[in-house]
Amino acid sequence: MDKEEAYINTLNLIAGLNQNESVSAVLDSLKEIEEDLKFKDAILIEMDKSRIFPDAFMKIITLMKFIHTEKDEINEYYEESMERYETINKLTSKGRPTEDEAKIKKTLTDFILKIESLYESHFKGDEGIVKELARHMNELNIRSGSIDKDLLNYKISARVSQNILPHIVVLLDSYFQYKKNKGIIKRLVRISNFIIEDAEKKM
Repeated sequence: MDKEEAYINTLNLIAGLNQNESVSAVLDSLKEIEEDLKFKDAILIEMDKSRIFPDAFMKIITLMKFIHTEKDEINEYYEESMERYETINKLTSKGRPTEDEAKIKKTLTDFILKIESLYESHFKGDEGIVKELARHMNELNIRSGSIDKDLLNYKISARVSQNILPHIVVLLDSYFQYKKNKGIIKRLVRISNFIIEDAEKKM
């Protein structure tokens, strides 16, 4: 599907959502949106400075897409850090770990838990936005399957904007936390590789 169709698909999923229903299908649909990410960082930094937030259906979904691409980047290192932790844990299970091994295990654990906490916060922000949009669409009698490209740039009401605002702030915070921690967890993976290599030599 082309970009507009992908956005319409996401909005149709939101329009068909019940308030007690999981938003997972909506979030999964973001992967199908082929958005230009070249100016993503500049746009999000400027948004944070200006505090001018998106107020149209398509632009709100774009913001969610941007944050998810940042999450996908750090998630690669998160998965690697989990693997390294498991490897070090196995290597040290039959004997007392060295000081370096014990230190890297604790540091990896701390960062794994920190990233998982960021994921949880990010999900709650996404969920809040999706539920508010679904509620607004219901008020407007916008039904799943009825959305076309003319609705992509529909501006939400001031009341709904205020309701969504705290969730957008959460998304932006998630973005900056991902940026801040991505380099750290990348270095931890690299250090873990050295420690694993040394431990395997001693076996």
